[in-house]
Amino acid sequence: MGKRILKTFTNNLGFKLLAVAFAFILWLVVYNLNDPIKTKTFTATVSISGTDSVVDMGKWPEIKDSDKTISFSVSGKRSILQDMDDSDFYASADLSNIKLDEDDSSKAYAKIDIGCSKHKTSITFNGGDRYLEFSVEDYMQKQFEVKVSVNGNVSGDHALGNSPQANPRVVKIGGPKSIVGTIATASATINVDDNTIITDNQISDRGDLVLLDENGDEVDMSKLNVDSQYQSIEVTVDVLNTKKVPVKCEYQGTPSGGKGVLGVDTSIDSVYIKGSAEALNNITSLDIGPIDINGASEDIETTVDLTGYLPEGVSLVDSSDASVDVVVRIESNATANMTLNSSDISYTGLADGQKLTFGVDKTAVVVSGNESDIDRIKDSTLKGTIDVSGLSAGQHTVVVKLDLDDSKFTWGEIKIAVTITDEGQTGGTGATDTVTSETKNSSESTDDPTRNTDTTGTVKTDNTDNTKNDNTDSTNDPDSQTDKKNQESDGSNSADSSRTTDTSDN
Repeated sequence: MGKRILKTFTNNLGFKLLAVAFAFILWLVVYNLNDPIKTKTFTATVSISGTDSVVDMGKWPEIKDSDKTISFSVSGKRSILQDMDDSDFYASADLSNIKLDEDDSSKAYAKIDIGCSKHKTSITFNGGDRYLEFSVEDYMQKQFEVKVSVNGNVSGDHALGNSPQANPRVVKIGGPKSIVGTIATASATINVDDNTIITDNQISDRGDLVLLDENGDEVDMSKLNVDSQYQSIEVTVDVLNTKKVPVKCEYQGTPSGGKGVLGVDTSIDSVYIKGSAEALNNITSLDIGPIDINGASEDIETTVDLTGYLPEGVSLVDSSDASVDVVVRIESNATANMTLNSSDISYTGLADGQKLTFGVDKTAVVVSGNESDIDRIKDSTLKGTIDVSGLSAGQHTVVVKLDLDDSKFTWGEIKIAVTITDEGQTGGTGATDTVTSETKNSSESTDDPTRNTDTTGTVKTDNTDNTKNDNTDSTNDPDSQTDKKNQESDGSNSADSSRTTDTSDN
């Protein structure tokens, strides 16, 4: 039985093998007709690596997003291709192996490697090697000190310090020269309000790094090489105490012409300052100046920067208060028309046995000085003194010295006529205006009044000749002499148009 079966399989073995082969071929044909080889296009995004290698070459690659997307075709059975989509493929380019264009140094190439996550043995990539084409330019790296700022403020008796700190204080920015070269500043800003947490008299927060060009426009950081540690900056600012203090201005020197200072006006009466509690405790006012007014004839106007007068560690709460306008008001000149009565003139140097008679009973005087000083003395009585030492009997013209402060007032030279007679002479018996030496001594002890100035230097006097004639007539009249003696015995003095002093009565 077994032999029969074996013989059956081995009979015509060649034909049988041929039949099997033919059947297999037929099957393949049929199969391929139902699942043919097809070609399909897929898309992938190229991932970039090796940028540092380009930087080491002193170049910076600029790859557009559109250049990172590539399309490629794949061949395979229809059933396989139908089972695949774009997500099954990946592409990468390693820039460490870039090639610079021999004709254009601004262009470079990098080979793109394409792979597949499934059916990798069942498909074929068409088209050969693919390359990523991109631009390159010179690489630049610069350091920038971070400028920090704070938006907002804290309320109450506190204020923010003027010097917030950045951490890190300096950042390194690298990238294409065309962009890095435009960067002017690096900055970071934080916001504060009444809800901001204050710890140990400080506020700390983080702010995003912002790069600005010379026009203040923001620079796109996505095109630059910025280390992650520089992406945000820690900003710390001190919280200080505040205090309101008055602004006082001092001056030095003396105005011209004996003028005085009426006052000092400032555009700001007081300011708020900030600092530590210890620093503020020692400040009761902000004293500026001194303003030099030496020789000034009119108001002095100037502008003062308050920051120059603040002690270390103290600053203004509002920086707009730094500039203060100062006006030192100088007095204007004024004059007063005053009268000097002869009865208010004392004298010295009259010899024993001599008598003195004034030629006029009053003299007009123009006094000049500061307006405030003139107002003080214009309604007062002028007093003066003369010195007749060494003068013999006869008529003389003497200079009157006013009892005024010549550092405050000026006046013209005052001259007055006097007549001196010896005892026993006809002219010595006098008129009703006889004054004894006791009266002279009394007049010499008179308190000094304030003094008046004349801008013109003009002195007006009455006619001395008339006085002289009147005195002569009175001395020649026996009745007049008798009346005078009676008046002297009663201790009375009469003020007439002339005044006579008789030293013999002593």
